[in-house]
Amino acid sequence: MAIMNVRTERRLLSIPVEDGAEAFVEMLNNNGVEYIFLNSGTDVFPILEATQRMMEQERTVPKVILCIDETTAMFAAHGYYQSTGRAQAVLVHVDAGTINIGGAWHDAQRDHAAIMVFAGRAPSTIGGGTAGGKDMNIHWIQEQSDQGGIVRNFTKWDYELRSLESLNWVMQKAHQVAQAEPAGPVYMTLPRELLIQEMTELQLPSAGRHGQPIAPAADPGSITLLADWLAGAEKPLIITGSSGRYKETVPVLTEIAEITGAPVQGAIGTRLNFPTQHPLNAQTCDAPSVKEADVILVIDHDNPWIPDQETLEPAAKVAWIDIDPTKDSIPMWSYPADLMMHASSKVALPALLVALKARLSSDDKARASKRVEAYTANTIKERARLKQAAILHKEDRPIHPLWAAYCLEQVIPEDAIVMNEGMSGGWPWIAMSDRKVPGSVFTAGGSSLGWGLGASVGAKLANPDRDVIALEGDGSFVFARPTSAFWAAEKYNTPFLTIIYNNSQHMATVNSWARAYPGGVGKTNNDFLGTSIDPSPDYAVLVQACRGYGETVEDPAEIEDAIRRGLERVHAGQAAVIDIRIARMDGRQAAR
Repeated sequence: MAIMNVRTERRLLSIPVEDGAEAFVEMLNNNGVEYIFLNSGTDVFPILEATQRMMEQERTVPKVILCIDETTAMFAAHGYYQSTGRAQAVLVHVDAGTINIGGAWHDAQRDHAAIMVFAGRAPSTIGGGTAGGKDMNIHWIQEQSDQGGIVRNFTKWDYELRSLESLNWVMQKAHQVAQAEPAGPVYMTLPRELLIQEMTELQLPSAGRHGQPIAPAADPGSITLLADWLAGAEKPLIITGSSGRYKETVPVLTEIAEITGAPVQGAIGTRLNFPTQHPLNAQTCDAPSVKEADVILVIDHDNPWIPDQETLEPAAKVAWIDIDPTKDSIPMWSYPADLMMHASSKVALPALLVALKARLSSDDKARASKRVEAYTANTIKERARLKQAAILHKEDRPIHPLWAAYCLEQVIPEDAIVMNEGMSGGWPWIAMSDRKVPGSVFTAGGSSLGWGLGASVGAKLANPDRDVIALEGDGSFVFARPTSAFWAAEKYNTPFLTIIYNNSQHMATVNSWARAYPGGVGKTNNDFLGTSIDPSPDYAVLVQACRGYGETVEDPAEIEDAIRRGLERVHAGQAAVIDIRIARMDGRQAAR
């Protein structure tokens, strides 16, 4: 008797929609997008019409967050993604809005931030025969030959919508590509004619069947080999950059460090990767350098050491665990690796911990314990030195950066979310910090300034019950479009506290200049042309113009009370700025 194969066809769910714009919004819903971070223009209003119409019909829509500057929109989406791991939508207008996102593209790319950026596209039809066609003079001058080319260097994928018949699949693709590790921004342009074009139904692809690939796991043999190396090492060193993007890795990495006696460099990288006051924090325990270590484990890091400053080819055995191991988007990149694992650290590190526990002999454990004991003594000594140095400078005027950092750490809550964009990477605060809660510290991930304020808006949206603190240099504060960010903080009830380390100077330029020309006129005269922001703007007044709270602090005895007042105002619903006028010095010098 013949056996008949019966195949049951899966049918897509179809829902009624009125036009392309409504279908666009429904596809955001289909992928769980909660927010549209918007800077509007003459080409995206069909989406706003559809969203408002759906709201009146009491249908589900993402919440629209108006940002009066495109950079704020991008950084807010970035901060929200950092806190939640969920991609959100940014909606801007045509070529100008795309360009105005500016350096935020770079930070999102380098931080592997999943952000879906949608932009209008100038109409391409003339003569009034098609709804949404050219009807303003700007519709000629806004059209570029390759709008996606503006940002192609910074995105994983870009596409121009060509027909409503493919909108569902293209939108699903955008979300899938943005979220797939290594995550990153994607870009899609939306012709106005298609958004206005009528539709009757939308077929919804199953988000569950078009989701993200399973995170890659390291080869078991490679994990075993790495465990052997670490177990037998005399001077192991772990260097991490962003492993803390997976919160669950922080306690795992901590245990790996403890049982191997390996210091961890990068306790605060682009994330909180390791408790900052742990005895094995390489910053305080006198850890071996790259030149001195015999086994180096690099985890999720773009540039773990500077070859000119350390060594081009360390003698140590070097192993990598990285979701993006060959850094294909960085044209000139080459670091040695005896063992390179293309793997997610959230999968590989637990496997490594299991392998180490099975491998470590009693002699291995004894050697590791002896190292931990020595490193602990070093850390206690260095922490005491830092505290003493801070107190020694407590009456300095201008305020010493280390004293400002010490005062900040006395006040901010343990679970506060710190968006760290401070002077020289926030070094004085990092040196003093006591952060141990996973997911409580973030940086931009790239080198473009201005991320901190907009990202704080996004972080507060994601964590309405936690304090969010933006740690800024005065240069990065200006780059952050503060008027736009503080307006959004008031409008959408996302108040946060900003601490400005205000040295009235572009220190990054000064530091690079002084290194390249140690005997030059800038260094000799301590006068670096084109770097001074003096007189300093009154940033406290700026936030007050946005109905926030601001203080300028020049008396070192007032810092703690000023920060407390700022937090009180944040708890009352106001954005707050505490502008601390500090001395001009390199951040690392400031920790001495």
